[in-house]
Amino acid sequence: MKSASILALLLVGAAFMAVNADVVKLTDATYADKLKEQDTLWFIKFFAPWCGHCKNMAPTWEQLGKALEGEAGVEVGSVDCTTSKATCTKAEIRSYPTLKVFYNGQEVKSYQGGRDLESLKTFVLQERAEATANAAKEDVAAL
Repeated sequence: MKSASILALLLVGAAFMAVNADVVKLTDATYADKLKEQDTLWFIKFFAPWCGHCKNMAPTWEQLGKALEGEAGVEVGSVDCTTSKATCTKAEIRSYPTLKVFYNGQEVKSYQGGRDLESLKTFVLQERAEATANAAKEDVAAL
């Protein structure tokens, strides 16, 4: 009976991790290296767990991560500013949630639009298209 309870807890934990696996949890230790990934656009939510707006947005952010899972060159991430204070200070986060786009390690834009899934998805795909087009222009200019 005890082993069945442990197995059930493990399965519930694995299911929870699978649901959240599409959004990369970034920390002070991982943030800088992940953002430097070449030809990768990062859409990052900076949040605080106690923030009501952040709590309301959490399910939509997870859905966005899942919706973009197969998109090449796009990553959805989140940074908990209560545990990764250095990262949030460097990113100049002053309110929660703050949504920012980064490409090849550089901040591209802060997001100010709607907080629904379609608005977020449309925005990030448009930003990826613009970022890759600009990178291609820079590559041609460097030749």
